[in-house]
Amino acid sequence: MRLFELAHSKIKENIKRGDFCIDATLGNGYDSLFLAQQISPHGRVFAVDIQQSAIHQARCKLDTAGLGKCVTIIHDCHTNIMQRIPVQYHGEIAIAMYNLGYLPGGDHSIKTTPESTINSLLKTYELLKPGGLLSVLCYRGHDGGAKESDEVGKLCSLQNWSFEKFQGSNDPVSPVLIVIRKS
Repeated sequence: MRLFELAHSKIKENIKRGDFCIDATLGNGYDSLFLAQQISPHGRVFAVDIQQSAIHQARCKLDTAGLGKCVTIIHDCHTNIMQRIPVQYHGEIAIAMYNLGYLPGGDHSIKTTPESTINSLLKTYELLKPGGLLSVLCYRGHDGGAKESDEVGKLCSLQNWSFEKFQGSNDPVSPVLIVIRKS
């Protein structure tokens, strides 16, 4: 099983119709589509991306699937997530997802960084409800990806968060999935 499939499997075990979710790195929209399929018609997905091209692609994908109405797309950096999620949803988020790195097929110079990711994860953890799940898929094969993955792991340990870590293979640049549960 590939790590994104494992992430989806873990989320399916913990998500229900009507839940509120975050896709903190919208990208091409696959995770937002997955989340919307799980929570519609009464739930809400808040999807964040800094790139307008990603937002356009994702919006088309969601609208084609008939799920655009349950996804609020936010054009911003994930570091501003706390300010961009309406206050009534703070502490009510069931699931949050991150796919770190760059937009596949996009500008590879625009990517997540250890600093922005750590800042965002701390805020997103606070937005979760008790028992909420935070999935972080770390791609280590690009410049800075291994450091970012290491920093996410260190954050989980330093914060004493309950988490599981899964590695794609023994290759040092293979992806890593970290699944955090808010206690």
